[in-house]
Amino acid sequence: MVPLSVQLALLLTADSQEAEANLATVTNTFDFARQPDEDALADIQTALARQSIGSGGVISSDGVAEAQSMLQPSLLPVLQLERFPRVCFVLRTLFGYASSVCARMLGIDEDGVKVLLRVAVLELQHARSRHIAETIQSPGGVMPANPTSAPPPAQNPIQTVSRHEEIHRLLPSTREAPG
Repeated sequence: MVPLSVQLALLLTADSQEAEANLATVTNTFDFARQPDEDALADIQTALARQSIGSGGVISSDGVAEAQSMLQPSLLPVLQLERFPRVCFVLRTLFGYASSVCARMLGIDEDGVKVLLRVAVLELQHARSRHIAETIQSPGGVMPANPTSAPPPAQNPIQTVSRHEEIHRLLPSTREAPG
């Protein structure tokens, strides 16, 4: 099994080569000769998050494919998110950082963090709904060998709304009412 720190680096970068380089950079900055204190793991995670956010290089298709092969299957949908919603989701949900900390790390305000987190959650829900709908539509709950054999969308028992419509519906709800 791939260590958690490597999986987090993969989710932050979506590229195995960049994740490896970031982990190497972070590990080289810590003095492992002295006894680690109770905050050592948190310090390493914070340094890894900062390094990964700052790198933001070009993602290679080979790097993404390798990242997918190294992640737990349950984390694969997170890897499919756009960069900023993905990074925000990882920092807030998996690292457990407060919105204010995420905002500082990403260089945005807390409302921006809330929007990015909502977009990430919405995208993940959309991916899950799509997966469930495909499973329901296929005979015996198994994906058909020929995707065209699935019933047309009009027969789909699950009401779908485009993710862009849902995102636009959510965005106004992140604004606070005037004082």
